[in-house]
Amino acid sequence: MNEVNEHVLKTMQDLTTIRIIIDVPTEIINPENYLGSAFELVKPFTNSWEKYHGVRKIVVDVYPRHAYIVIDINNFSYDFKLAHLQTFTIPVHILRLSRKSKQWSFFRRELEDRRVAKDIAELHRCNGQNQPPFFADHIRGSVYLTPRTT
Repeated sequence: MNEVNEHVLKTMQDLTTIRIIIDVPTEIINPENYLGSAFELVKPFTNSWEKYHGVRKIVVDVYPRHAYIVIDINNFSYDFKLAHLQTFTIPVHILRLSRKSKQWSFFRRELEDRRVAKDIAELHRCNGQNQPPFFADHIRGSVYLTPRTT
């Protein structure tokens, strides 16, 4: 874990602003509190990142086999009031916990930059004036009570 975290910290230095999608097996997250337990799981990473970088927890996106925890690092262009309209791309990196080996890996996923930006804007729209982090449940279905109008 330390070696992977050093790689993450080096990437943060090189690129300044990045978006990290942490991919973990859903079964290791508490189904009674997906949001809280997901962020608790990655706390060893985020605690070290927060020492030197601006960390913004965006969403926990849960599917039957995988959960995705999205975190922005040093995204100083973020504006909550306009976030439902902001689709500018931020370099996406994946931090994955292997189901089999239980080892972490970290790599760039350029193909996801635009799609993830659009998905996050849509989450802001669907969640109305609720602040992140958001929870998107693709097992039981998400409920959005007060979506924003564009």
